[in-house]
Amino acid sequence: KNTADFLTQVSSLGIDMVGVDPALVLCYRDEYSKALGKDRGEFNVQLVHEWLKSLNLPKVANDDQTYALFGHCSEKTALPTSEKEWQLIFNQVGLNLKSIPVGCCGMAGTFGHEASHMDESRGLYQLSWEQAVKQLAPEQILATGYSCRSQVARFENNKPRHPLQVLAEVI
Repeated sequence: KNTADFLTQVSSLGIDMVGVDPALVLCYRDEYSKALGKDRGEFNVQLVHEWLKSLNLPKVANDDQTYALFGHCSEKTALPTSEKEWQLIFNQVGLNLKSIPVGCCGMAGTFGHEASHMDESRGLYQLSWEQAVKQLAPEQILATGYSCRSQVARFENNKPRHPLQVLAEVI
């Protein structure tokens, strides 16, 4: 309730509120609504790609590099067009982005950090993420979820970038 009240206050300033991590932004949308009902407040936090697609981004790159997008599982479920929207944004600035069809990375928020769940977390990672990650150069791999990037860093000793980081570099 405290966070919802704060976000409602910020919203009253009339500035765009943008969140980078899909799990947190979707929590504001869905879980806050379920838990607080009408007491949630009237605020809207957009995901980065939702905000970026409203901008007129310049075409600044002409790179042959193809980036590989590993979408956060909750984001892909709640917003099934998010990966396509990221591709359109990358195309707009002159970059190539392909979506990698993977499931959950196995981190699942704090679940994967708990020692008692390490084997399960690793097992989920190995189901789809591990094979896909190992087929790509580290600099190609982009992931929208903080926990996803942390999971890859833990098992592969290389932390993928968020797509926004690549866009910030070229723009």
